[in-house]
Amino acid sequence: MARPLFQLSPRLALCAKLVREGSTLCDVGTDHAYLPIYLLKSGKILCAIASDINSGPLAAAEKNAEKYGAEGNLILRLSDGLREIGEQEADDIVIAGMGGELILRIVSDTPWLQDSKKRLILQPMSSMEELRIGLRDLGFAVLEEHAAEDAGKIYSAFSAAFLGTTPETDELYPYLGKLQPGEEAVAQYAEKILRELRNRLKGAERGKGEQSPEELKQIIQSIEARYLSQEYRT
Repeated sequence: MARPLFQLSPRLALCAKLVREGSTLCDVGTDHAYLPIYLLKSGKILCAIASDINSGPLAAAEKNAEKYGAEGNLILRLSDGLREIGEQEADDIVIAGMGGELILRIVSDTPWLQDSKKRLILQPMSSMEELRIGLRDLGFAVLEEHAAEDAGKIYSAFSAAFLGTTPETDELYPYLGKLQPGEEAVAQYAEKILRELRNRLKGAERGKGEQSPEELKQIIQSIEARYLSQEYRT
């Protein structure tokens, strides 16, 4: 008998929120397959592929699928990124828990993602600026982005789709993407980015880095003005 469905961590719940109702899913780097199992058992999607570059996580995913009664609608696939995933097998592609540069490489190496009907749901653990800029340069637009705190850390996740042209973005796009001000988690994410930018500013004032102190000061001021109202200031 299948066990009662678990609750996703706040970090994974961000990704689940962005998956489209009734879509076919591929979860790249699935680890224990909690995300696709949750989406299947909650009825948001009908079928999913859980892929990973290593066989160990897939074995754990298989056990979890059996434990929660999702094995009939979950395909396990050994794959480096999306190399073993066919174009017709997935509408929504989740890539979470990896560095932004690796995510960008996977997207760049997969031509069939250049289809406006496909949807990327991405949650980088590092190199967020590089990922957002790289996606823009490839013709992908960020559609929606949210933030959440999980175990004392703050994360964001966003959906993106291919436009075929370079989307217009403002000066804060590399740092805050499509996050909308007014929520505590967004303010916390903005604070995290500000800490990184202030450290970068110290380096720029010593002649290090590619950005000038004046440019960084302007970005910092713009983030503070847009995202840190008195209500959410820490």
